[in-house]
Amino acid sequence: MQKVTCSVEALEEMADALWYVRLKPARQVDFQPGQYLLVVMADDDKRPFSIANIPNGEGTVELHIGAAPDNTYAMQVLKRMQEQGNIEVQLPAGKAYLRGQSRHPVILMAGGTGFAYTRSILQKMLAEGLHRPVFLYWGVRFEDHLYADEEINAWVAEHKELTYVPVVQNGNEHWQGRTGLVHEAIMADFPSLTGYDIYVAGRFEMAGVAREAFKEKGIETERLFGDAYEFI
Repeated sequence: MQKVTCSVEALEEMADALWYVRLKPARQVDFQPGQYLLVVMADDDKRPFSIANIPNGEGTVELHIGAAPDNTYAMQVLKRMQEQGNIEVQLPAGKAYLRGQSRHPVILMAGGTGFAYTRSILQKMLAEGLHRPVFLYWGVRFEDHLYADEEINAWVAEHKELTYVPVVQNGNEHWQGRTGLVHEAIMADFPSLTGYDIYVAGRFEMAGVAREAFKEKGIETERLFGDAYEFI
């Protein structure tokens, strides 16, 4: 992995306790869609965050960070960015990147800011032209956490192969979409998961429960990708 200092070009709150960060590395970096970086807080303290974009001409790296006031792990990172205007990172990391040579239909499953991971993968597929069905399932606790809803719906309008299913765990009386847990929505919609490539990002507990559930639907474990599966 490369270690590089990045200037903080943008740090904006997208929704309550959800932050958009754009970094400009001091030199060119390379990564695969679906990989992550490590924010270096100290030699023995390196914190992972999914990269939310694909390599671009500006050389920037985007992050989506969930940082509630009681989440010191993420808040300390944001505070350092705000105070210093730069941050040291290592990248790329992660083995759950897009398998671009596959022609299997794809299911992208994100929980919360795990959407950053799926966004990078989806951006790459859109840039190359969708040649297979892609289903994006995004689970959040509250409707206003669907911070990229407008962007995704614009992609859906342009690409008939793309299906988007937002799932709100705690929907209010105005929410007309799916409710509950995101992996359960996938289980309900697909009689079988055999032959699909599935990419998962979110809390480790969610990823673990999804893996066991998807096995009941015939998922081939070699086609189930997620950084969490390196640790659980």
